[in-house]
Amino acid sequence: MPGPYHLGISYGHNATVAVIGDGRLIFCQSEERLNRIKNSTGFPWETLAHVYLHVCAPHDVASCSMFMATKVGYLVIREAGFRATPFAPTLNGADIDAWRADLEAAEGASEAHDRRVAAWARDPATVAEADGWFAKAARLPESRIFHVDHHVAHALSSLAFADDAGDRLIFTLDGEGDELCATVSELRRGELHRLSSTPRHLSLGKIYELVTGLLGFKMMEHEYKVMGLAPYAKPEYCEALRRKFEELLWVDEDGAWRGSIRGLRSTMVRLAELCRFQRFDAVAGALQDYTERMICAWIGHWVRRTGIGSIACAGGVFMNVKANQRVLAMDGIERMVVVPSCGDESTAIGCAIFGSRSLQPELPIEPVRHLYLGQSYADEEVERLLREGGLAEHLAIAEPADLADAIARLLADGEIVARCAGPMEFGARALGNRSILSHPGRTENIAVINEAIKNRDFWMPFAPTVLDDEVESLVHDGARMFSPFMMVSFDSTERGRRDLGAALHRADWTLRPQMLVRDANPGYYAIIEAFRRRTGIGAVLNTSFNLHGEPIVGSPMDAIRTMANSGLRHLALNKFLISKPAPA
Repeated sequence: MPGPYHLGISYGHNATVAVIGDGRLIFCQSEERLNRIKNSTGFPWETLAHVYLHVCAPHDVASCSMFMATKVGYLVIREAGFRATPFAPTLNGADIDAWRADLEAAEGASEAHDRRVAAWARDPATVAEADGWFAKAARLPESRIFHVDHHVAHALSSLAFADDAGDRLIFTLDGEGDELCATVSELRRGELHRLSSTPRHLSLGKIYELVTGLLGFKMMEHEYKVMGLAPYAKPEYCEALRRKFEELLWVDEDGAWRGSIRGLRSTMVRLAELCRFQRFDAVAGALQDYTERMICAWIGHWVRRTGIGSIACAGGVFMNVKANQRVLAMDGIERMVVVPSCGDESTAIGCAIFGSRSLQPELPIEPVRHLYLGQSYADEEVERLLREGGLAEHLAIAEPADLADAIARLLADGEIVARCAGPMEFGARALGNRSILSHPGRTENIAVINEAIKNRDFWMPFAPTVLDDEVESLVHDGARMFSPFMMVSFDSTERGRRDLGAALHRADWTLRPQMLVRDANPGYYAIIEAFRRRTGIGAVLNTSFNLHGEPIVGSPMDAIRTMANSGLRHLALNKFLISKPAPA
């Protein structure tokens, strides 16, 4: 194995550990996969323990970099008792009403609190306590622990996903981190130079998050549901509200974010007033259109100003695949990279890159070709689980000579098959190793997956995995950007609308494809190839393998439990094909 090793740790929203050795990302996994707490926050104890047991020992670690420069994050996890906890911020109507009654006092109190916390975080005693705690938690000397600016970590994460070593602009955009919510940097001859930064109160990400909460969804989790709802809104219902959003926060003629909002509490009050008594779909549509316009105005300005058409995007706002599609279509964009699962979990990658570049600057960062970077489970472990669990008494367990064809046959017949095999993929998107698969043209399966398995909202679209040689025929303008990690949506072609009806957005016929090359995942590629031989379609519907509200499955036991507690009838578990009896 390569070495020395550089660890990156995000201990905030969706805590994660990444490992780089010899310039190559060799491991990346979020804590939620092990502790089964969705978007788990806090120090990733279990994941780090796995790393030290199976990836590298502490004495082989040259650096361990944390995703915030300030010690405010330490104070948060200290207040939580250093335990992993769910991350579920909520809005309180009574609080908003109280702030509205005296907004000046509310903002003053909030700012005073922030000043006290900032002073506390800078206090030498707190800094020393934090440094000692992080060293003890990481099981490393303090001299090997680094703390990286949040947006630098986001920006550096993009270096792992760029195929070329040329100059580029790097945009980061999120809710907030280390007092900022957006940055523009230029990567010139391998060095990062910041061109612009935006203070956290002028946060597009916070606006999207708060409106998500006002619509009754979970903030910092269900923003994708608002994005999925938006295309159902009629444009004429959205125009006036979208213009109101633009009065809160906008991009000026110098490419800077400007706003009429003072802080988080005034933003909450203003948004509550704007959205009150509005149609829910109009709110979603207006918010999405506003978000797309603002991001395009911001990025477009800096592309024109610098003359650099190669861009990279990182930070949680860029999880918005529809906004990414609109950016990709802009004049002047020559190349575009979007960091996969680019919320705070990906800062672990940026932190590991920081350590590698700092201590081994002569070593280039190798481009990441796939995200199958987590734990895997041997066939022997699965076989022992099936045998000792007594599952053969209740389930049909087979070991087909050609597993790919056996799965393809079921899919072609309209069956739904879950797959848990190989290393788990990093991030929020299932990419075939922890996925539920279905025939992409069987629209009747949408209701089955939604109701019997996933318990998900009826308007949410599914996504396809598309073989590389089928992209041109199914994805409109798919040659503009190869998208292997489901981070950009595209329009579908006429054939795509015909063959992928169950894996498209039902309102606008867009799709969020995983474009798959054989070398990235030969076993998964073989399944889709076998399915194509039977149906003529080189794609499958692919959705994450989990119950609603739970993380994507990690272990074989998670997979079996999810199958037992849902309407799933077929599970491909490593080399085994497990089936429930047909319903009477």
